[in-house]
Amino acid sequence: MEQVLNAAFSMENNAFIIKDYFLLLTVGNFNLIKLIKMKNFIVVQLVPIMSMVFLTCPSCKSNGPSDALKGETDMHKILYYASMAGSSHNSQPWKAEVYPNDSIVVFADTSRLLDVVDPKGTELFISVGAFIENLDIAANALGYKTDITLFETEINSSLPVASIKLTKTGLPQSLEYLEELELRTTLRIPFDSVAISIIDIEKIVSIAPDNIIFVPSDSHDGRFISKKELEAYTIQAYQKEAQDELASWMRFSNKDVNSKRDGLTPAGMGIKGIGGFVVRNFMKPEDSKKESFVQTGVEKTQKQVENCGGWIIISTENDNLSEWVNVGRIYERMNLQCRSLNLGFHPMNQIIEVQPINQEVNEKIVPGRKIRFVARIGYVNEYPAPVSKRRPVESFTIFK
Repeated sequence: MEQVLNAAFSMENNAFIIKDYFLLLTVGNFNLIKLIKMKNFIVVQLVPIMSMVFLTCPSCKSNGPSDALKGETDMHKILYYASMAGSSHNSQPWKAEVYPNDSIVVFADTSRLLDVVDPKGTELFISVGAFIENLDIAANALGYKTDITLFETEINSSLPVASIKLTKTGLPQSLEYLEELELRTTLRIPFDSVAISIIDIEKIVSIAPDNIIFVPSDSHDGRFISKKELEAYTIQAYQKEAQDELASWMRFSNKDVNSKRDGLTPAGMGIKGIGGFVVRNFMKPEDSKKESFVQTGVEKTQKQVENCGGWIIISTENDNLSEWVNVGRIYERMNLQCRSLNLGFHPMNQIIEVQPINQEVNEKIVPGRKIRFVARIGYVNEYPAPVSKRRPVESFTIFK
């Protein structure tokens, strides 16, 4: 049975648990799970075989809008769906002000800047761009026309990133687009390595043909990107400053998950089943800096880069805020498009964050341009529901 348990943990990508804990599983009329670490003995629970559902984490279910949005104004709904956007470390670095004339002003919340891996704030503004894209889609779906004005602000400025004027059109609402926003998610599982169809590639690249290139995973460049992504991840994973920053965004316990509603949760990182139960109840964010956790992350990343259909690259010619925001809008549309095509989508920007790897990859893949965003994609058998938490609208919005 020990081999069975080890296999189960490996399948869930939770090998680090085995290295930190010795587990015994006895099977009869009951399952007894005992975790032994050093001299501490912890009995988790004695349960019947048919009632192992106690391992399910209720706090990791997606946030359904049906109850949360009843009776809310259109502006509140629009901002709710805007906040479904992806962001680095699920940091959700946006703020908004809503004015009575149906205008929304969007700011970057620089208190959520990832100082170590994103010191210039490029990824922060890309995340804000994804928020603006979702806002635009949600407003259109609820029958509003949008007029978006971007401002050339800076990372330390209190000026807004964008002003958005909404005008009611009277057109029928397209609520199916709102569901698409809610279903958008990042998948960290290995993908099918089968070639992406030409039709699907064209649908993705056509979103922004001047900015997007697709690199097949089995091509020379694809293998180069896979190698450099793993190399960049490994360097960053063992960098103390990056470890400390990552740990500050870890939300292991159910209490942290539900109170902070941001950051990286066990479910969001794909740690499920017994492993998820152990992490939620017996581990602290500081444990993510341990050798066993770090090495498991490297091994998991190797499986990820070796199992995908290809790489999506977004690049720009210029280096300014409006370009970064536009990259975020492109990224969000790509993620939504991949979801509709049953293509798993996983941003992997370590290749951008680590020098000199960034420069090396730029010169080989997009000479004369700057890579701003990298994601691996590949077909999946099924698309699970999103599990990452979102902060309530009131926590990032001021209604004037």
